[in-house]
Amino acid sequence: MATLYNTTGIVLSRRDRGEADRWYSVLTREHGKIELLARGGHKMLAKLTPHLEMPAVIDFHVVNGRQFNTVAGTDRRVAYPGLYGDVSRLLLVRNALYLVDIATRQEEADPTLYAIVLAWLAAVDAAPSVSSDRAGFLLAGFALKLLAAIGYRPEVFCCLDCKMTVVAGQYRWHALKGGVVCTPCVTRDNRQWFAARVIADDTLKLLRFGLSEPFESHLRPLLPVVALDEFHEAVEGLMISHFPVIPANSLRAACSL
Repeated sequence: MATLYNTTGIVLSRRDRGEADRWYSVLTREHGKIELLARGGHKMLAKLTPHLEMPAVIDFHVVNGRQFNTVAGTDRRVAYPGLYGDVSRLLLVRNALYLVDIATRQEEADPTLYAIVLAWLAAVDAAPSVSSDRAGFLLAGFALKLLAAIGYRPEVFCCLDCKMTVVAGQYRWHALKGGVVCTPCVTRDNRQWFAARVIADDTLKLLRFGLSEPFESHLRPLLPVVALDEFHEAVEGLMISHFPVIPANSLRAACSL
């Protein structure tokens, strides 16, 4: 017998089902990521569509059926009007939600990740319009925090092998193993660390900044071209190595209008 329950969440993605219906992937605090079916959600005049198509925190009234969950009603709890008229910020938010969707499994509650997504929405909503380079940096910073939340926090302070704090200019980066390894450890066991590559100190500073600083602060640092290129290579190397699904585009390409 079908039952009715209420939950609050953020729509991560959508996909059409047949000619009229639409599936929505929704991140919730209590249930993790869930799949909800909106009957007639593909129709332009569907009453549910306005609440589900733009980034927002939404109260869902859900019918828990035998085969799937169906949306019975919605109420928008928190809107982000700053995003609606700015294509660059709207694209940035949607790219981040897409990363959450491909990085998470269904029905695994993660209040920390939910809080990260809420902080992200609020920060981008309050931010000014951003350039494509800045948007790429913001998205990469979000990806670093997402990696940490799903259990793949990169090591950016201590050597992965000897656990000692790395010294400027005396370390290398290993995306598959997830962080920095000091030069003496690479020299001592080159067979294990042969894939580690040199990165600049400025690149490591950007990785540390993106991982540890709040989203509001990501608008401030200068972005040197060489360090930014290496930064993106390092973050995308982590994503390729540890995400369950590899993103379709690079972070910078995803933010280009």
